[in-house]
Amino acid sequence: MTDDSRRVDLGRRRILKVMGASATVPFVTPFIGRAFAAERLVVRDPGGVVNEAATKAFYKPFAQETGVEVVGVTSQLEPLSQIRTIVNSKSYLWDVSVLSAQAQEILGKTGYLDEIDPNAPGIVDILPQARSPWGVGFQIYATILAYSTKTYGDNGPQSWADVFNLKMFPGRRALRKFPIDTLESALMADGVDMNNLYPLDLDRAFKKLDEVKPSVTLWWSNGAQSSQAAASQEVDIVATYNGRVQAAIDDGAPFKIVWNQGIWASDGYAVPKGNPKAKLCHDFLKFCARPDRQAEFSKWVPYSPPNPKAYEFIDKARIDLLPTAPGRVEKMVMENGSYWAANLEKVAARFNEWIVR
Repeated sequence: MTDDSRRVDLGRRRILKVMGASATVPFVTPFIGRAFAAERLVVRDPGGVVNEAATKAFYKPFAQETGVEVVGVTSQLEPLSQIRTIVNSKSYLWDVSVLSAQAQEILGKTGYLDEIDPNAPGIVDILPQARSPWGVGFQIYATILAYSTKTYGDNGPQSWADVFNLKMFPGRRALRKFPIDTLESALMADGVDMNNLYPLDLDRAFKKLDEVKPSVTLWWSNGAQSSQAAASQEVDIVATYNGRVQAAIDDGAPFKIVWNQGIWASDGYAVPKGNPKAKLCHDFLKFCARPDRQAEFSKWVPYSPPNPKAYEFIDKARIDLLPTAPGRVEKMVMENGSYWAANLEKVAARFNEWIVR
């Protein structure tokens, strides 16, 4: 087992241990004053169901508690260049941004993000896997496969190998137009054990992607596209985030989620370096780390809260839809953010060249 795979295995065991423990510490609301009345925060998020849930759980309640308006804006995934431009130009179009673990590491280590206070109220309770020196996790999600029960009945694909098996499961596929998760799924489809994925064998992954490429009718670049593809039944198999396809299912789409070999990860809020509103931004991060707020977020989109104390506020029926539901994490692999922080930009360049061939 490599050093990377040991870290992944320890991460899985850690999250299982923490999620299985019952939270008994009483919830205390940290004081946030209204000294920032008439101020405004702009938060970059991925849009769609995440924006809707964040508006209900974070943006509007923060405004009600502090008098500060919070506006969510949507941009491309992994907005590395945008954050660099914001900081270099000192033109803070975004005050706070949703960033993946790898984006936090890439930008944080090069001086583009504020450091957080790990001992601040709420933030101190966030799982280590969902907190970095620069970001505070607010959601744990999983990239999973889902299939049309209209097309396959109850006999749809149950693994990434099945998704890549065009003979046994003919049909239209939607995959993410980005190397993260797409390459991992290709390697698992080719027989690589999920506990030994990292470092990724890129040649093997791209060779396997060559096999499935003819059946991919949608390469999606935003989660909302994958949700719409399921909702409109324009694909038969989709690889996407569990919350995105669940939204389509809730609206009547005949799709079923398969958690086996899912790839779980967390996103967090981060603050671009040098923002004159930094104090207010960090107050917002502390607010979003509160267990009651994270529970409210999970109520509107089925992503798990990185603050384990939030489970006190979530009913069992909802927990059953989350990536961290009992018995689920053991079947999945944790995305290795450190690997992607070190390799993302060069691997993304190779992926972009491959996809247009």
